[in-house]
Amino acid sequence: MLIRPALTAVRAVGLVVLLVTSTASGAQSTNAESDAASDAKPSDSWSADLKAPLRPRDNVGGSWNWLILGGRMTDAALVDVFVFNFGWDEATLFAGEVGYQLQDDNPIVRFFRPWVSSIDVALNVTYQDDPAGNIYEINPFIMARWSKLPWNKTIRTTFGLGIGPSFVSDIPSIEIHPNKPDGDYSRLLNYIAVEATFALPKHPDWQLVYRLHHRSGVFGLLGADNVGNTAVELGLRHYFK
Repeated sequence: MLIRPALTAVRAVGLVVLLVTSTASGAQSTNAESDAASDAKPSDSWSADLKAPLRPRDNVGGSWNWLILGGRMTDAALVDVFVFNFGWDEATLFAGEVGYQLQDDNPIVRFFRPWVSSIDVALNVTYQDDPAGNIYEINPFIMARWSKLPWNKTIRTTFGLGIGPSFVSDIPSIEIHPNKPDGDYSRLLNYIAVEATFALPKHPDWQLVYRLHHRSGVFGLLGADNVGNTAVELGLRHYFK
């Protein structure tokens, strides 16, 4: 007589266990699908970012860019040009440049994080119609860039500071000291590029570039009598994969 109630109780317990197990399994499956979906969104976003010419975060890295520039020499020191206290010299400049934004995992980028947003390496070639004749200049350099600015949703802005060697085909007239016509002048000097870039949020891969192009002997550190010179340039940059 007790066997039937016992079997009934066992069956009832078994049904409850199966029901609970089934419900838990369904909940886990739903959560797993939800987690997978949530994981897929960043992944999809990341893939989209990798395909973009210039990602929403400027520090992702891995993009090439070209830049064309045009400008004119000034008659003032770099510090004065910063505050727009200068006049124009005779010579004009035209330049072409190819650059590459280093990836996040690059040791140089990791070393300077979080002080800079990204680091570029670039090769700049410049033509100058100097009064004494045509001059060609080559400037390989590395540039640190800052891009995390509060107004980027309105106008995407970056500030960059680059440095490297500068070699010219002939000494520019503006670098010859008036009191040292026969001084010890060098074609190899230091190059500094200071720039600000501006882009529309919907077209971040196209930038308007304002740059100060500066050559100097670093206050005599390079042992040359060259007078430092600065040019003001405007240009257009395009990022691409």
